[in-house]
Amino acid sequence: MKKSPRAWYERIDSYLMKLGFTRSDVDPNLYFKVEKDMPPILVLYVDALFLIGADHLIYQCKRKLTFEFEMK
Repeated sequence: MKKSPRAWYERIDSYLMKLGFTRSDVDPNLYFKVEKDMPPILVLYVDALFLIGADHLIYQCKRKLTFEFEMK
């Protein structure tokens, strides 16, 4: 059971990297993706995910995450 959160984090971390996100050097739960004018920023907190940025970029990211992970 103790390894379950680590396995989940490694899985989502590798998937976010495949989507083009970069992990912050300061906070390993903060990811960003270089886009034209408004980069999407994603923060992981326990089993929650917070996503900010331009609406169309948030929509694209949520669609891709939904294919890989069960989301509410």
